[in-house]
Amino acid sequence: MLVFQNTNIYMIERVVMRRFGRIGFIFLAIYLVFIGGSAYYTLLFPVRVLHHILLTVLLALWLFGRLRRGQSLPVTPLNLPLLAVVAVWLVSVLASADVRMSFENLWFQLVHVLIFFVLVDMIQHGRQRLLLETQFMLGAAVIFLSGLELASWYFGLGILPGTQLGWASVAGAPLVLPRLSLAMNISTLLAGYLVPLIILTGGWALTVRRRDYQAVLGILAGLLLIILLLTGSRGGMIGIVAGTGAFIALRLSQSGRLTARLSGRVIIGTAMFAGVVLVALFLIWSVSDSGTRDFGDAGRVDMWRSAIAMTSDHPLTGVGATLFGRAFRDYRDPALVQDKLVSAHNVYLNTAAENGLPGILVSLWLGLTFVGAWWHLRQAAGGGYQLRLDTTFAGLAGMGIHSLVDVFTITPIVLLMLLLVAYSITRPGSRLDNPPQTPRWITVMALLVVLGYGVWLIQLDRAQSVYQNSLSNTETALTDAIEAAQLDPALNLYTLQIAYLTGQDALTSSNPDIETAIAAYETALEREPTWDTGWINLAVLALQQGNATHALEYLDTARQINYFNTANLYWAVLAETNHAAPDDEIIAAYQSAITRRANRFLPLADFWRATPLRQAALEAYIADDLPLDLQYRVLSTFDAERATALVSAAPQTAAEWWVAGEYTLTVENDPAAAIQYFSQAIALRPTYGDYYVSRARAELHTDPASAWQDLDIATLLTTADEYPNAVRADLANIPEDIFMYRANALPPRQVRQEFAATLYGRTAQFDVYPGMRPVGPGRVAMQPWYAVAEERLASGDREGAITAYRAILDYAPDEQEAREALAALTGP
Repeated sequence: MLVFQNTNIYMIERVVMRRFGRIGFIFLAIYLVFIGGSAYYTLLFPVRVLHHILLTVLLALWLFGRLRRGQSLPVTPLNLPLLAVVAVWLVSVLASADVRMSFENLWFQLVHVLIFFVLVDMIQHGRQRLLLETQFMLGAAVIFLSGLELASWYFGLGILPGTQLGWASVAGAPLVLPRLSLAMNISTLLAGYLVPLIILTGGWALTVRRRDYQAVLGILAGLLLIILLLTGSRGGMIGIVAGTGAFIALRLSQSGRLTARLSGRVIIGTAMFAGVVLVALFLIWSVSDSGTRDFGDAGRVDMWRSAIAMTSDHPLTGVGATLFGRAFRDYRDPALVQDKLVSAHNVYLNTAAENGLPGILVSLWLGLTFVGAWWHLRQAAGGGYQLRLDTTFAGLAGMGIHSLVDVFTITPIVLLMLLLVAYSITRPGSRLDNPPQTPRWITVMALLVVLGYGVWLIQLDRAQSVYQNSLSNTETALTDAIEAAQLDPALNLYTLQIAYLTGQDALTSSNPDIETAIAAYETALEREPTWDTGWINLAVLALQQGNATHALEYLDTARQINYFNTANLYWAVLAETNHAAPDDEIIAAYQSAITRRANRFLPLADFWRATPLRQAALEAYIADDLPLDLQYRVLSTFDAERATALVSAAPQTAAEWWVAGEYTLTVENDPAAAIQYFSQAIALRPTYGDYYVSRARAELHTDPASAWQDLDIATLLTTADEYPNAVRADLANIPEDIFMYRANALPPRQVRQEFAATLYGRTAQFDVYPGMRPVGPGRVAMQPWYAVAEERLASGDREGAITAYRAILDYAPDEQEAREALAALTGP
């Protein structure tokens, strides 16, 4: 947002301000907030390289320009505690379990510290208006991006993924509201950005003299508030209410110095504002999915518990600056795993966990010093300037309360926070002022750090460039991974990539070298013992050697790390096959695999009824408070009598109406009556997409137009256990369309990337090897793909049929029919 604009008498002014002016400054801010400082830094390698180069060059120019003119970093009340904070970070980095990654991540924190001094310097020289106007323009950009997201969602513009279909062409009024995230990639991060920005914008609207400025800023604040509500962030709602409350309290403390008109306007307006937000928070809480909410809340408590345990285990140094996500893998509850988590979702506990008690102490010092400096400046201020100081403090207060349930370390939010801090403690000056400076050696050290990091980052980017090639070029992938490891030997990711590719080659080679692959995995897992996918793949390799005992050990390790992978499933399979564990333990493992599915499919495949122990696990799953409609789906695959017993003669709930409709359609073959039943289920649960697909199946032959509409609504709502494209294939008449719908009948199999992103801030493609992938959705759900294979074979396209059967087995390795058909076409 705001970074180096030392638009003073320095070189940076001549390089940026004179040559590019205000527009260049704004574009730089846009880049920092929406590109370089966003998730694109991790997802797009060219952005990462550009960010390293740009920030290194600009910061080095700014520091060098100050030294050249005999100047240093500005003096602020926070200099000494900031220096202590940096010292604690360095100690924490050096004592961490992964010094290499902690040191790389520290670059961002040090850059943010330097940007703080840039902002202070700009305010000291009268450039605060440029900073704030740019910030408001960034707020307008958030509105534009969110408006684009809303338009694409409602009108089906297809600008964003998943918005090829819109509510406007399907049902007019949407049945659900979107959860906006585009501007910051993640809805919670967008909420974290909006909370202080809304308070800042609203506060400034109260102080500007021109009515047109008041109107613009007021509208801006109102639109940003609407976007905040549409993020669905409960923490954001709490933060905005807290910040608003802080603002009201500060203004009431000075009400005697305000005119009655202004005081009333502030109090009444902010009270109404807080009331609207509280009502919205209640509505969001009431309509949000309770299962997801409960799981998320339990996960948050687990993070807090783990953060306390980390602090207890590492009280002096913490687990390492920026390394909560890595350490959390050793502390978390395997039943609540979310590999994407990189923080404790509480900034205070996160600080203690990463930096130990010294981190808390220096943070307290920094916070108290800031409050004292702000209060001193506020006491000397008056009128509109004091109200603006109250606004910046209230924005920070809202952020601080929001940070009880989230942690915000991304550049856009940090830059906004730094702007509020800098404005709160710095009296605006003019370009002619000559404020106090720190000793020159501090600036020299800062310049050396910037240049040193710049040189090191070049080497890191060289290694990652080669690594990126290993993700796409299959012929030289292993060679590229080895070269990347040689260029950056301390980054464990490249060692893991070598193991993954070596094992992949061993499994697909006509002359496999399993021993070498196992050795590579052992090396990788010694460095990263919480890599559960690695343990599962090592089990696959062990089975290739015929070593079931070791495979069981590896799978047991993997399932202790994460209950949501396939380790429980295949541990149970091996244990049952080899009689290696008691029956009750095997049944429990099967049941855990069903309950915490590595994919999202119900246990409808024949696999789950192939052995007595799997059948017992399936029965336990059904008996464990499974919703009525899901019970019917499962039982109807193997026990028609028990499924029929679930049909109610007098349906009351949505699930009972659906069961009655499904029974009437599939057993009694009465589509007209089924439509009525499904319609009753939809009326009671209008936002559940599966019911619309069920009604579309009933309308298939009698009312195709209504079936198409129901399928479109289901697609917009998303589905869980129904497949809209499978029904569309039955409705379509054009062969090309039929093939397209069949080929896309099932949701794509996803390869999760959270492990590498959390530990290394980079992408990876670590997939479970085919031998231990999740069980599929069952033969009925796979029928569209079987139909493609059969059509290819009937038309004489033998290779096309082979490809289709291989795709089925890749997606659902339990499909014996596909395996037998493939063997018949290719030989054993």
